Amino acid sequence: MNSVSYKKKAAASFLKTLLLTMAAALIVCAIPLKAGAESDEIDKEQIDAFMQDSMKKLQIPGASLAIVKGDQVLFQNGYGISGPDRTPVTAQTPFVIGSVSKSFTALAVMQLADAGKIDLEAPVRQYLPWFRVADEAASAQIRVKHLLHQTSGISTYDGQVSLTQGGLPIEQHIRNLKQVELTEPVGTAYQYSNLNYDILGGIIEAVSGMSYGDYIKQNIYAPLGMTHSYASPNSAQELAAGYQPVFGLMLPTKMINHEGTVPSGYLVSSAEDMSKYLIPQINQGRFGNTSVVSERSAALMHAPAVQMWGSQYYGMGWSVDKNRNWVYHDGSTENTYSKMIIDGDYGIIFLANSMDFFHIDAYDQITAGIDRILHGEQPITAGMDSYRKDFLIVDAVALAVLLYLVLSVRGLFRWKTRFKPTKLRIAIQVLSITFIHAFIPLAILFVLPKVLVPWPVIFVFLAGLGHFMYYASIALLAIGIIKLPLLVNSIRKQKNGRNSAV
Repeated sequence: MNSVSYKKKAAASFLKTLLLTMAAALIVCAIPLKAGAESDEIDKEQIDAFMQDSMKKLQIPGASLAIVKGDQVLFQNGYGISGPDRTPVTAQTPFVIGSVSKSFTALAVMQLADAGKIDLEAPVRQYLPWFRVADEAASAQIRVKHLLHQTSGISTYDGQVSLTQGGLPIEQHIRNLKQVELTEPVGTAYQYSNLNYDILGGIIEAVSGMSYGDYIKQNIYAPLGMTHSYASPNSAQELAAGYQPVFGLMLPTKMINHEGTVPSGYLVSSAEDMSKYLIPQINQGRFGNTSVVSERSAALMHAPAVQMWGSQYYGMGWSVDKNRNWVYHDGSTENTYSKMIIDGDYGIIFLANSMDFFHIDAYDQITAGIDRILHGEQPITAGMDSYRKDFLIVDAVALAVLLYLVLSVRGLFRWKTRFKPTKLRIAIQVLSITFIHAFIPLAILFVLPKVLVPWPVIFVFLAGLGHFMYYASIALLAIGIIKLPLLVNSIRKQKNGRNSAV
């Protein structure tokens, strides 16, 4: 999907809090540069041990890792399995790379800019005359650079909504944005949105006269010799299957169709191929004797153009961490994860065939840990050990809610014979209906999708648990609706009984 932003991490944290509230209530790559032999500079055994330990703690079924330095590949390896058939992962195994795709889209735009075919200052309508969002005037103001820098005014939320609406071709996907309301004036504020890069994909198609996928294959994959990379999950061969934790059990899940959102998050590559991709990123756009992009354009992509938060800035398809001197981007789809880091002369790419939005920080720690190892430091693994504990809590909450639902339904059938309307019992039932059967389910059903992401996205990205939250909330609401007139009727009978006694 995207660079793992503060909002996404906050969303995962919010879901945890919400649930608790409910409970309370190797193979070396041959590249056309230097020999590419693995270097003795790095501790391969420590890297392998750290990878295997991290994957075990986070229940990641399969992953691959590559490390480059300058123009050399230092390390490549695969770990675990690529899918239910238990095929071992290798450095050549293709993975869906999520929002790491954005850097490819940015590179394609900069190639066309180098060729004089795209002007970053030009309005989007110069290349897509039919382009519009809800605000006609704002539609004409959005420029190519605004899309690259994530400052178009299109919101993070609308970019997340689009994740389940990307089954159409890129052009039709963009044409469907005419109802999207900008949430900031054009060019004034950073808002990470997948839609920005989908629109750039449409511009690439319009300017090049090629499909987005064909352009990427011809102008990036082919010059870099990326032979295990594909333009979409649908065209990929021997693609690693994606996994998601369903109540803590890591299960294979099917990826939905994302044809229109490939430019923002659904290209496919392998660790071996991504090591080739990182080399020109580190070497001013050069890969051996080939110039993939001009030195100036390579520098612009990595330049901190707009502040995200704190020391974090966004460039063009890349994020910049000024504190750590990193240029990086991560990517999370519904069931895969990726992260690439450039730290000085070092480049790291990590690919995994699972995604767990409750432990997204722990996934981030893997590449950070590898970077620390490269600099002779010990990796930090805080947060990785909590996987089992966290899902025990989640499962306990779900079981408690399920038990409450069963007992509540049983209580409805036995209401007439068992419920005695004392003051205490009436007060308890009023609180129960108000809080458990109204406030909580209404907040989950209607507030949650407005604040975080819509339910179709939750169902895809939070498999199992998302469905449980939705249907349990409906059940709680339905029980409350049935219980309310029963309670009112019991209170009336009690009053009538007292009046008769008088």
